[in-house]
Amino acid sequence: MAQITLFTAARSLQGKEVREKLDSTFAQLYHDLDDGFQPINFMLPWMPLPQNRRRDKAQRKMTQIYTDIINARRASKQGRDSEDMIWTLMDSIYKDGTPLPDHEIAHMMIALLMGGQHNTSVTSSWIMLRLASQPHVLEELYQEQANVLGDLSRPLTYEDLDRLPLMTYTIRETLRLHTPIHSIMRKVKNAMPIDEDSIISVPPGHILLATPSTMGRSPKYFPNPLHWDPHRWDKIANPEDQEKEKFDYGYGLVSTGADSTYLPFGAGRHRCIGEKYAYLQLTIIVAILVRRFSFKNVEGKEGVVKTDYSSMFSRPLEPALVHWERREEKM
Repeated sequence: MAQITLFTAARSLQGKEVREKLDSTFAQLYHDLDDGFQPINFMLPWMPLPQNRRRDKAQRKMTQIYTDIINARRASKQGRDSEDMIWTLMDSIYKDGTPLPDHEIAHMMIALLMGGQHNTSVTSSWIMLRLASQPHVLEELYQEQANVLGDLSRPLTYEDLDRLPLMTYTIRETLRLHTPIHSIMRKVKNAMPIDEDSIISVPPGHILLATPSTMGRSPKYFPNPLHWDPHRWDKIANPEDQEKEKFDYGYGLVSTGADSTYLPFGAGRHRCIGEKYAYLQLTIIVAILVRRFSFKNVEGKEGVVKTDYSSMFSRPLEPALVHWERREEKM
């Protein structure tokens, strides 16, 4: 699943040149950079650990790869021939009129690739494991596509995605139980009272940690919270429709999500900017897998594996295996 999401994110967000460079060399650089996503590095990023040396070396090499792509585009006489984030940032300027430096664009592309891959690959893995543990839901998803879309041999379209409510509920329910990032840390910049009536404040410089999945697993908000049931959302309104608190952070009025009990993508100023893209990518990937494969647990296994919390992402604990079979082509 990591490979699928990496390839699709690279091509759709960053352009054909980046996708073409996703060979074994680039994959190793990505792995070394990814290995730097350890909890200790958010507190002590400078520690001279072996994985940190590899991380920094990979970051420099990936920056050069993106810089070369930018230079090649500028040198080309063809001009802008596609819509992707590299072209968008190459044509962007700061408020004072200063163009974005190439090295900043390269760094943004690295961050975009990392952010556009982790959440989706982890969540799609959990979805496959959950469907394998409850094959009847998998078949409901298959029948939903067959009933709503008819010809399953034709490619999906953007318009099709809004016509698959059970698919949406499956993704939403998985994100409720398996929030991709298990811990969100924020540094206190100004003295922060514990509550409105408290005389105790958190001093500036301290780090606060929140776990977004806490409310998603609370029986106060979700009955029988540890049971994975996409149909619970048949009677629950879209969480976005329940978010009433809005704020303008400088790029227009947006929902903060701070008053929601459903926080798989965080809340506030630093709420995940790729939330919409993640939902879109997940829907397409899961819809195509449901069309082509059936899943069930491997023999002797029940339920799903436990969660690996050793990195910043709530990944399935390895080995996480499912039995799959290719569906017969139905033209």
